[in-house]
Amino acid sequence: MPTIIWEGNKKEFGTSHKCSELPENAVKLREADGFIGKAMLYGIAPMMICMMSMPIKAFLNKQSPIDPLFLIPAFVIGFIIALPLHEIMHALCYPKSATVWIGLCVRKLAAYAISYHPLTKTRFIIMSLAPSVLGIIPLVLFIVLPISMKPLLTICFISAFMGLISPAPDYMDILSVINKVPNTAMIQDTPNGLFFYDSAK
Repeated sequence: MPTIIWEGNKKEFGTSHKCSELPENAVKLREADGFIGKAMLYGIAPMMICMMSMPIKAFLNKQSPIDPLFLIPAFVIGFIIALPLHEIMHALCYPKSATVWIGLCVRKLAAYAISYHPLTKTRFIIMSLAPSVLGIIPLVLFIVLPISMKPLLTICFISAFMGLISPAPDYMDILSVINKVPNTAMIQDTPNGLFFYDSAK
């Protein structure tokens, strides 16, 4: 397990963490800023899966599976899943030699997990995919739980929706890594963006 440091609420993040120098052969995969908007397209497919589950369950049971009284607590739980828990899932996937800083930026409705520790291609993909489990589990529960459990179904549906949409930037990174990064390369986040390099050179 890596060293995880909780930073609390920050006005900005990522500016005070030290990053080792990259090798000269490092190649940039994406910039550090401005990619969130582009990444939203990668959340469309998970969103459609979630949205389709609602009318199908309603049709099969001939009633809505949602209890409006539980929408507010469902959104509260969904935000917890989409923000701090999402980042904790990222952090847990780093090796024990890594340091990961976790915190919130409430004014931006954002959370973060920052580590400049290099990762193998496989480990990077696992680290990027890990938070999606927080959406997959409640979606499965929404599908299999009986219609009589509407309060829990409401919480599961909103949690699934937010848990599967929030990793959209991670989905974008994964596809980029699969298509562009050699299997033997190391991948490293930096204040200037995401890079990969051949550690043997």
